[in-house]
Amino acid sequence: MRRALIVLAGLLLLAGCSGSPSPVTSAGPASARHTEADIAFVRALIPHHQQGITLASAVASALAAQPEGRTLASAIIATQQDEVVRMTGWLREWSAPAPPPASPAPVAGDPVRTLIAHQEEAIKLAQEEQAGGTNPAALAFARQVIESRTEEIAQLRSYLG
Repeated sequence: MRRALIVLAGLLLLAGCSGSPSPVTSAGPASARHTEADIAFVRALIPHHQQGITLASAVASALAAQPEGRTLASAIIATQQDEVVRMTGWLREWSAPAPPPASPAPVAGDPVRTLIAHQEEAIKLAQEEQAGGTNPAALAFARQVIESRTEEIAQLRSYLG
């Protein structure tokens, strides 16, 4: 389990922070065709990620005695920060307005459970993009969100006690 978590955290960090092209950026330029569904996906996910960063910080604090949990939370933060930058760039390329800043994420009760629910919402947003989007980069990103958040949820569930 620990090895799987370390590998997952490493992959998340590499996917979100590498200087080389990721599968998302190599899927095609974001400036290619796009629809209102692509714009809506990105505009919804940016504030969602901003809240997710706050929630992952709370998880890191809650799991202070568990290095693997802190590593996972740190990987989530780094990945989502990188993704916000990427999506903000897409909106500029599409001449679409940026979303308003996110309101603070409420952390009521168990932050791990709250982050799990939050990541499940990201999966739903990505599934909506896959159903109605057309931009190759946004569609590839949606696939990546579904895969990575599904793995994160599985890892986070291991910390529920």
